Amino acid sequence: TGAPSVSTLFAMRAAVTTRVVRAPIPGVPAPTRIRRPRVLRLASTRVASASSTADPASALGVEYPASAPGEGVRGRGLFHTGDAPDVPVVRTPIDVTLCVPELVGPDAPAECADGVRAMYKAWSASLDVDVPEPIVDFLCHAECPKDLRMAAALMWARRHVPRWRAYADDVMPASYTSLYLATDEELEALQDENVRRMAMGSKANYAAGWEMIKTQHPTVADAIDGAPGDDRSIDDQSTQEEFDWARATAHTRAMSGKVAGGPCAFIVPGVDLANHSFAPNCHYGVSPDGGSFQLTWDTTATRETPKGPPPPERDDEVLICYGARMPNALLMLHYGFMDPENPNEQLPMECMIPGARKIRAKTVSAAGRAFAEEGDTKAEWAARQMMQMANPVDDSADKAADLACVGAMRDAADAKLASFPTTAEEDEALLSAGGLGERMGMCVEYRLSVKRNVEAFRRFLAKMEEVVE
Repeated sequence: TGAPSVSTLFAMRAAVTTRVVRAPIPGVPAPTRIRRPRVLRLASTRVASASSTADPASALGVEYPASAPGEGVRGRGLFHTGDAPDVPVVRTPIDVTLCVPELVGPDAPAECADGVRAMYKAWSASLDVDVPEPIVDFLCHAECPKDLRMAAALMWARRHVPRWRAYADDVMPASYTSLYLATDEELEALQDENVRRMAMGSKANYAAGWEMIKTQHPTVADAIDGAPGDDRSIDDQSTQEEFDWARATAHTRAMSGKVAGGPCAFIVPGVDLANHSFAPNCHYGVSPDGGSFQLTWDTTATRETPKGPPPPERDDEVLICYGARMPNALLMLHYGFMDPENPNEQLPMECMIPGARKIRAKTVSAAGRAFAEEGDTKAEWAARQMMQMANPVDDSADKAADLACVGAMRDAADAKLASFPTTAEEDEALLSAGGLGERMGMCVEYRLSVKRNVEAFRRFLAKMEEVVE
């Protein structure tokens, strides 16, 4: 018999095991789960080839030597089987992946573009299709953002490659919670004017992408639609909605790798199921022999340098990092989720400015140590934030000066909390009531996290009053 489908694997795992998934940071709950919505179906009634009726991932040659798809606290993901850490977690043939060079233009390395071109030429053998020359030229050489070129690649593949379309329909979400797709009401719910403006700017920029392809690269748009008389043609023309979906998919699923030494962006079936953590346990990239794109367990941890993850155990979730320095604003903008314990979050600058380069570092440090002993990790985080702006010269001020700074910063923190249209308690009640929708719920979660950060800062200020000398 053939390999079980992805959907069957989900059902099998749910029936036989109760999964305990490690939190991304010890002692901290994992990020709020984002449910995966139903898959989007295009209007075409084109009959798929026989090869696409099999399991969509295995039909593309995807192998899971040491993992299996499943459901966890982060939604759909990959879970380790407990095999040896040197066994690849996922392995996908390189000649079925979507790939675009990151660098284009006169100074771009020709070897990289040639390598990507060769990958698409191999589709005639691996996927039984010939990629049109206008598509390949656009992907390899058009001086456009890489996510726009990747969106075009995905649109074409989904319309004209049965096995890619089957995989997209089976695995990829129908819609995304990315912030640049948000409504005005959802953006207002952030209660953060800077983030709202950033999302609005991105939304306007991305919306213009499909029109740019149609007007400046009409042969690409024609190839995506399918030329008249082409036996791969479908009746309906590609739409702005399809492009928006494809670009959002490019943002949320693309990952980096190298071709002929040049940096590229890939969408890789199978590997793209891995979820995000700021404490990842896996690496990804093109295999040393160049024949596949692999996800492998991070084996850097040793007895001498125990900084990497421990060896995998059965049902450990396979995790990669989408961006080690991304604050929640960028995670929401591109990926449609936030991490309440994101280490890249910052306290509002206006709360710390009154004490910047004035309050003594030894006072800040004493408060931080006290919170570490008490187990108040959020207030300890606030102390670390303030330490970056403290005065390192201990004899440059005294107790009275430190207390004056504390009072001024408390006034600033109180003013910040008062500036929000809702309180933290009201936000929590709104979330508890439910019915907000995924993106609106994320926006409310975000503004609540900002308020909780400011409240932690106020606890830190109170502790400084106790420990100041």
